[in-house]
Amino acid sequence: MTPHPFTVIHASNSHIRLIIAFALAAVAAITATAQSERKIFLPGRRAVIFDERLSALRARPDVKAPIKQRMRRGRRVGVLGASTAKDGAEFFRVAVSRNTAGWVLADALIRPGAAADARRLMRLIEETKDEFTKARLARLCADEFRATNFAPKALMILGETAEGAAERLSRDAGRRVGADDSDAGPNAGLTKRDFLLNYAGLDRYNRIGVTFDYDATSDRIAYDGAAYRELIRRYPRSAAAQAAQAKLANLEKK
Repeated sequence: MTPHPFTVIHASNSHIRLIIAFALAAVAAITATAQSERKIFLPGRRAVIFDERLSALRARPDVKAPIKQRMRRGRRVGVLGASTAKDGAEFFRVAVSRNTAGWVLADALIRPGAAADARRLMRLIEETKDEFTKARLARLCADEFRATNFAPKALMILGETAEGAAERLSRDAGRRVGADDSDAGPNAGLTKRDFLLNYAGLDRYNRIGVTFDYDATSDRIAYDGAAYRELIRRYPRSAAAQAAQAKLANLEKK
């Protein structure tokens, strides 16, 4: 039986409308992603929050002034000006978005290229005990002060800190994985490596670019040595490069 022409046209139109709807949805999704990934322009001299203890954005250059927001470590800001409070504390006026600005204690910031700030950041790195915070600050130093002698030192600290963290993370992950690495049942096809490298404790390290691997010989999580390789690649003539080579060789032996 031959279908009625109107039925064919109606079906075709419905199909076309469906295709158009999907196409418009895809374009909207791509546009939204592009907009979210687009870097926001900040006026002023670029700086980075590195001390969260002092990172309150305030309405005035005064530690008693109303807080607008608390800024996280690594937040990029634009320095617009400076002021000294009555008690002698130094403040910077900073832009944190196109429409938001305020005052923050100068010691909460580092300014790329400022040698004094690099020294302050390195001192904080060396004094920090928490492994993740130390790794994050070292990564920040390596990124923001690439043209200084502090960068290779920061990468060495980052690698050594990640190695130490791997031991603790391996113990924690091992307790949580248990017998779930079996090839039987619903987890068929998965290995212990799959489970260990999906341990939630690795997530925050992954977000700052510190990644790990599984050492089957010792049955544990191990640091992959990325900071050492970056140090050797970027600063082959530095004093730390030879030590990084030795660190990598030791990792490969384990």
